[in-house]
Amino acid sequence: MSEPELSVVVITYNRAAMLARCLDALLDQEGAPSHEILVIDDGSTDGTEELPQLRAPCVRHAWAPNAGRSAARNRGITEAAGTWLVYVDSDVLVTPGFLRGHADILRRAGETAFSQGISVDVPYPVAPRNPGVPVRDPSRAYFDTKNVGVATHILREAGGFDPAFTEYGWEDLELGMRLRDLGLQQQRAREAIGFHVHPAYRPEDLPRWIETEAQRGRMAAVFLARRPTWEVRLMTGMTPAHRALEWLLTGGDRWPDAAWPWLRDWFARHPHAAQHLLPGLLAPHGFRETRRLLRETRHNS
Repeated sequence: MSEPELSVVVITYNRAAMLARCLDALLDQEGAPSHEILVIDDGSTDGTEELPQLRAPCVRHAWAPNAGRSAARNRGITEAAGTWLVYVDSDVLVTPGFLRGHADILRRAGETAFSQGISVDVPYPVAPRNPGVPVRDPSRAYFDTKNVGVATHILREAGGFDPAFTEYGWEDLELGMRLRDLGLQQQRAREAIGFHVHPAYRPEDLPRWIETEAQRGRMAAVFLARRPTWEVRLMTGMTPAHRALEWLLTGGDRWPDAAWPWLRDWFARHPHAAQHLLPGLLAPHGFRETRRLLRETRHNS
């Protein structure tokens, strides 16, 4: 059997129901090049291995103990047999032209660029063939692994994802900057559309959202340790201007926690507003973690 042109890597952890929808969409492609789908299971315990989609001829399922996103994505690089590797998150539902869209860009660009697809946030699963929502992607993220393709050997030569990123956040952008250093440019694959399911806010989700921001803050400290540049300081919010704005918005570092009782009630009545406002309001939890780890690093050096 000849090697596939594309290796589609989907990493997952305890998302069986969502992964099933993701795979259904990936198995419903039109005009796609030869491809394999690698499901890298980062230690799921929710019955993921029982999904019937994992027994499709083009699907391979690899399970390993939970080691985090970077380790799982690196496992995908190791396992990939395709000339090109396309990453898709397991909470993304792709359109029928998704793989064709990435392949068209990657074939034309050769080894000079990677393909960045279009990612559309939706609050609930949609039908990829008839989503019923506008296709808009305002993000300018460089190398967003929700929906991206690149030559497999370039990922290997770049060293893959940094395993120091053991929690949520920044590992894809850090690798993207290394790829940029190698001369790769970003090209938009506008036919490669993926609908990223980001469920609407519920009050009981607040502790999990706070922990996500704390993890992002801790990984920002790792990012800054790897690249202590002004660009990364701007990205992670570690500048004097960011700190001053944070201080004002949080009432001198008092409001983020003190205000949660009434904010929780208001957001429960306005979940759509919560979806847009909460990330900014929760950012101080991450900033505090970043500063704490940077102080510890300076103290120990």
